[in-house]
Amino acid sequence: MSPTQSRVALTALLALVAAQGIWNAAAQRAFWGYDEGGHAGYALAIREQGLPHPLSGWSTFHPPAAHLVGAAAWSLAEPFGPRASLVALRLPSLLGLLAAVVAVFGISRRLGASDALALCAAAMCAELPVAQLAGSMIGNEGFCAGASALALWALVRLEKDPRRLRLAVAAGAFAGLAAASKYTGLWSVAACAVPFARRGLDRRGLRAAAACAACAVAVAGPAYLRNLAATGSLLPMTREREPMRSSEERLSAGARRVSDYLAIPWDCGRYPYVAVVADGGIWAGLNPAMRSVPCLAYAGLWFDPFGLRANRTGPRDGVGWGVALLYSGLVPTLVAVFGLGHMVLRCARSRGRALEAPLVAQCALGLTSFVAFTALAPSLAAAKSSYLLPLLAPGGAAFARGCALLPRPARRAAVALSLVAAALGGFVFTTGTVFAPARTDLSLAYWTHAGDALPGSWISEAARRLLSP
Repeated sequence: MSPTQSRVALTALLALVAAQGIWNAAAQRAFWGYDEGGHAGYALAIREQGLPHPLSGWSTFHPPAAHLVGAAAWSLAEPFGPRASLVALRLPSLLGLLAAVVAVFGISRRLGASDALALCAAAMCAELPVAQLAGSMIGNEGFCAGASALALWALVRLEKDPRRLRLAVAAGAFAGLAAASKYTGLWSVAACAVPFARRGLDRRGLRAAAACAACAVAVAGPAYLRNLAATGSLLPMTREREPMRSSEERLSAGARRVSDYLAIPWDCGRYPYVAVVADGGIWAGLNPAMRSVPCLAYAGLWFDPFGLRANRTGPRDGVGWGVALLYSGLVPTLVAVFGLGHMVLRCARSRGRALEAPLVAQCALGLTSFVAFTALAPSLAAAKSSYLLPLLAPGGAAFARGCALLPRPARRAAVALSLVAAALGGFVFTTGTVFAPARTDLSLAYWTHAGDALPGSWISEAARRLLSP
């Protein structure tokens, strides 16, 4: 594939992802994303009164960068009506996903993958259900993933030559932006140390390291210093307050056990939802298989186990599509795990000097944090795969590496099956193909009630402005 052909193919992929994301942002009318009402209230509070107290609302504990962008977009779109405002609020997430797709292509090529494999990895990341959902929600997860991916793209190039000042500034700025959007962005800030953690770093390398650190602190530092001044904690959270605590407890399956991390029940591949429902969408309990953290995390990568977009009114609605996605995702997941294992081995043999070292470091930090958080928070909501979105770029690069290591016949089969999985994910999670838009009246009632329980959070007002007929 020539450079021109690869650019045309990447542009076509980005256009497809953008078109699908805009369609989903416009067609999915109601607040049926992760905490969308809380995020919308946060953006409205910024517009109306400036930055709110970190513990004053549902989602206000998050660093504000993504919400500042969302608030500005809402102001520009508001004259065109509620639907345009909803799309504008979701655009920062889509822009983050598009940035991550470009970064996955660039990182994969930098690590030696062919243009074709790099494009395949980028397509896999773009159509991975968890990325699609985050890319069309009001929130900060897609935005954080994009900033993190761009930081890693710069860090991989810095790993070869840590004296490049412009790359150091870019890495620090994007890592700081990720951390200024969501706490998981701190993984990228920590990964910034990897290219500079070597013996014999000369004066230019030390200057680049200082510039990288200064940019990260300058971008992310104010949010965390504000947290400390306002709450006494660098990482405050609202999950122990009402009504957030009751919402999480509804999904609690009891204290975590060691077996929840080591066992994958056979039923994991038979029923892809967290909640068991009866006819009419009535809550009938929790799916015991989803106690398994690997099971729930995998289901979250390849489906929508919390039923945010895969909404249903009957007990079997969408189960067949979910099961198909879970099984179709096995090949690309195993290929990515194989590629990641090879990257870890290269880092070990090179004593941390392989180009992929920043990716491996971020994966280690992310997976360790995920395990620790799920252990501390027994609610199934704590095991949402969207928390792992800053690992989208390492995962895509690992997939490209895994494919490259396979013998040619196996590689062709793996690529073909993986593209089928990506196409299936794209079809299922294009709103209206399988799942219709969720009901606006339900989300309006839920978020208005939640906002009334949090006076001054602006959630009720955001719900009325965006969801009222």
